[in-house]
Amino acid sequence: MGQFDYEAKMWGGGKVRVSPFYLGASQLKFALEDLRQVKGRVLEVGCGAGRMAEAIKFYRPDLEVLGIDISKKAICQAKQEPQGVKFFVGEAEKLPFEDKSMDGVLMFDLLEHLEESLEALREVKRVLKPKGIFSSFTPIEGNPLSIPGLTKKLFGVAGKEKYAGHIQQYTLADLLGLLGQSHLRFLKKRYFGHLFLQLVDFTYFTFLSFRGKNVSSSVEGYLAQEKGIGRDLLALMKSAIAAVAYFESKIFWFLPASGVYLTARRLP
Repeated sequence: MGQFDYEAKMWGGGKVRVSPFYLGASQLKFALEDLRQVKGRVLEVGCGAGRMAEAIKFYRPDLEVLGIDISKKAICQAKQEPQGVKFFVGEAEKLPFEDKSMDGVLMFDLLEHLEESLEALREVKRVLKPKGIFSSFTPIEGNPLSIPGLTKKLFGVAGKEKYAGHIQQYTLADLLGLLGQSHLRFLKKRYFGHLFLQLVDFTYFTFLSFRGKNVSSSVEGYLAQEKGIGRDLLALMKSAIAAVAYFESKIFWFLPASGVYLTARRLP
């Protein structure tokens, strides 16, 4: 996963629900829609500290949910309160699971971090059962009409590469090509990360660039650990941002944005 230190910053902490006031609510909603007809075992690849895997288990207690991540620190935290999810340390490019052992595979914000995305998707295809569902969200920061795409093209600004480990700047066409090469049949797409969220995202990573230093956890992870008035004000601001982003996606899901949610099925 490139040179980004995935032990220095905690990802995937905190809690998420299908509510406008949670960051990640739209992606969770899309995942649950994709898993509606799925029964059996579901694996999240790149689960971090486990908030999305635990949310899937919360809404679908009938499923056997597993999570895997390269970060030992994140998996250690996830195991402290697993909520019925089984967590493992491992690489997306070398999944420690048997062939055709999963009924569904999930990825949230992972492919942009990987040097060998195609290998990871081939692993997804390997562990999926025939007609198994692959459900994923990926930033498409290679889109020149997005704020990340414009700033990278015009000014060479790549704050997310340095402070979030986004070593790939994909377009939708790139991702569809990777699915095809992996023998995963594309079914549908939904967009997330429209103008408001892009502006917030740009402001945040511009701040980190001027600061010259990363933070130690995601916003959700920080809020889950801290107390006090500063924490409460940040929580209020986060909820407001999450709500606007949620309704932006709910209304404009069909319009290109800075990220795309793809659903695919394993070919025989």
